[in-house]
Amino acid sequence: MKKVVNISLGGRGFAMDEDAYIRLTAYFEHFKTHFRNGTPDLRSSEEEVMSDLESRMAELFDRETLSSPARVVDLAMVERITGQLGMPDGAPEEKGTDAGPEPKEGEHFGTFGRPTGADFSYNGEQGTARRHFFRDRENKAIGGVCAGMGALFNIDVTIIRIIFLVCIFGWGFGLLVYLILWMVVPAAKTSADFCQMHGLEPTAENMAKFTIKREK
Repeated sequence: MKKVVNISLGGRGFAMDEDAYIRLTAYFEHFKTHFRNGTPDLRSSEEEVMSDLESRMAELFDRETLSSPARVVDLAMVERITGQLGMPDGAPEEKGTDAGPEPKEGEHFGTFGRPTGADFSYNGEQGTARRHFFRDRENKAIGGVCAGMGALFNIDVTIIRIIFLVCIFGWGFGLLVYLILWMVVPAAKTSADFCQMHGLEPTAENMAKFTIKREK
């Protein structure tokens, strides 16, 4: 019989096997170590990086446990998801022999400590994964619709803006289309959203790049 603990991760509650909890705690510690082994000029980034990581992990756990009758996160699930997310610098995780802390009922995974930082800043990279349509408020002129469409189709946002202007002043319907899209298309808020907008897999390495980009 395995001990099960209840935790809060990314604002969501989960029941987790004790060995899964220990493995997850070790992963977070390894993640922090990799993140801190970079340059010391991004001291404010760890809190947001960890928050984005927890939110993404909670989303994946929630999706995985939908098919589990007991809705319990087990060790195999943690191994699979931590392997999918990886480390912030893209390097393989160096698993130590540390067993992690003793789990406590109702444990909350918050953010961890203060970093020395790591330079994972986004450099305009575009991925090949399926893209999702979000409004890009980081590069907006008005509501971020054109910037989001530029990312979706991987073309210069200036071209999209020119097309909208032609539709507005040439045919008159461009403004209505823009306003509708502004209302119905969600804005990219998390680092995972920004990854999906640019066709990048929302791994820890890619999410860290967009977290730091939003802080600059």
